[in-house]
Amino acid sequence: MYSGFSAKINYMNNTVGENIKFLRKRKMLTQAELGKTLGYSARTISDWENGATEPNITAIKSLVKFFDITYEEFFGEI
Repeated sequence: MYSGFSAKINYMNNTVGENIKFLRKRKMLTQAELGKTLGYSARTISDWENGATEPNITAIKSLVKFFDITYEEFFGEI
């Protein structure tokens, strides 16, 4: 697991969408690139990041695996 994740995010102020955006930018990916990798549209990634919608459990599993983080890190519970 990536050990620097928690040091870079203040979990108390971040939403799931903000965490997705942070993780995506850390890998230097566009929304379209992340979407293509995970099988979603750029619009879906944008909606998640902006809080219009939230990823379902299948998407969350894919995001956690892709970013090599724990669920606790993803949800900001550490």
